[in-house]
Amino acid sequence: MRALALTPAVLVSAVPAAALADPPDSWRDNPAVSAQYTILVLVGIPLALFLLITLLVYLPSMRRGQSYEPGQAWRGEPEWFGGPSGGLEAVDKSEQPRQVEGARGGSTGPSRGGTSGRW
Repeated sequence: MRALALTPAVLVSAVPAAALADPPDSWRDNPAVSAQYTILVLVGIPLALFLLITLLVYLPSMRRGQSYEPGQAWRGEPEWFGGPSGGLEAVDKSEQPRQVEGARGGSTGPSRGGTSGRW
């Protein structure tokens, strides 16, 4: 079984004649490529793409206008990720009963959070 498994590998490596064959006469020779062209294609184009992408990333922050500076009050609107689609106004208008903070839980005393899990 092992000899049968190794037979294709031995046959392929024992017949190197195909690797020494000449190309067909109908194939034409490729023209020589200059070093400058090779450097342009392999270095210049990727570098230009890198610079273009970098510019497109930094362009929005380069615009003139209001920007936040340390020490100033934040002027942006608050964001609530995963909240209702209407924002805080939708929560204020909802008809769901609100939970009262500081409510006492049964006869065990004041409600507590944390790792004890008593509310």
